Amino acid sequence: MNKGDVVGVAQIGIGGWSTVIADGAKRSEKVKLVTCFTRTPEKRKAFAQKYECDEEKSFEDVIKRDDVDAVLLTTPNAVHAEQAVLAAQCGKHVFVDKPIANTMDDGKKIVKACEEAGVVLLVGHDMRRLAGNRKVKELIDSGAIGDPIQVESNFSHSLGFELTPDKFRWRGDDSGCPAGSLMTMGIHHVDTLNYFFGPIKSAFAYFNKLYIPAEVEDVYATIFEFESGVLGYLGSNYASPKANWIYAYGTKANLLCSLALPEVPFEEYLKIWPVVDRYTKLLFFEKGKDGPQEIPLTEGDIILEQIDEFADCIRTGAKPETDGQGALAALALIRAAIDSAATGKSVDVKV
Repeated sequence: MNKGDVVGVAQIGIGGWSTVIADGAKRSEKVKLVTCFTRTPEKRKAFAQKYECDEEKSFEDVIKRDDVDAVLLTTPNAVHAEQAVLAAQCGKHVFVDKPIANTMDDGKKIVKACEEAGVVLLVGHDMRRLAGNRKVKELIDSGAIGDPIQVESNFSHSLGFELTPDKFRWRGDDSGCPAGSLMTMGIHHVDTLNYFFGPIKSAFAYFNKLYIPAEVEDVYATIFEFESGVLGYLGSNYASPKANWIYAYGTKANLLCSLALPEVPFEEYLKIWPVVDRYTKLLFFEKGKDGPQEIPLTEGDIILEQIDEFADCIRTGAKPETDGQGALAALALIRAAIDSAATGKSVDVKV
């Protein structure tokens, strides 16, 4: 494929988040949404009409098409490996929304299949692309906070009350979504914290089930140690109002990056993501100075950025920023937390 060629993509899985990815593909000048597939014919037809693309009756029919260069997987976690491996074996590049898979074994199968086939694998860890998180990374790397000491974070939402038995996240085992909100939302922060501070060495976690009816815990608390010695905390729950923040501490200054999304209906919530930077605030607390300084941020489009990067990597052979190995590192922390909560012991984080 030449650098200027438009990449033909197929949307696989047509749930709520798929519209965010598909809308990003429509905004991109580097990809073309060619076709789509989901198991429900009515949903498939409606999606095809909305996005003016074809529809297929099976995943196999999608990857047989010569005009499909890549697949965009927004399917349940447990089928990521089956679909990604088959796509790679057919020479299709793979975008898979986070998490890469529910288990390390499945995640490694995806990475190996894409490497052996020579296709691009990009995992949708888009939260590190927030303007606030990009600026935090810049400030940490420049030494603005001094030596990093500690980090606290939380990513929560009351989505647990909306789960029903027909949704894969209802189930808390590996066939559904183990670790609930920690796997669904908290894993974004794990990727971002790895981006800020490097690999995590060990973790200890508590999981509790308090309020929601689904067969999965609804509150999670995980503490961990980075290889650098920095200590961290990640909280996540399925039962409270929205929370999304990272607080980094250094010897010279602290940084608080927060994302406060408005309380709107779900369909409106999905439309926010191209302009999510508007709701992001970054505060800088410098040693010896009263009060915080608000750091100005430049608004971007985190969804379009990752779609365009995916296309660029396909056309040039470059390595994606959020690649398979990075996704495995994020998943490894979640799996360590699951093991720790079950055993009551600290667990090494192994990729």
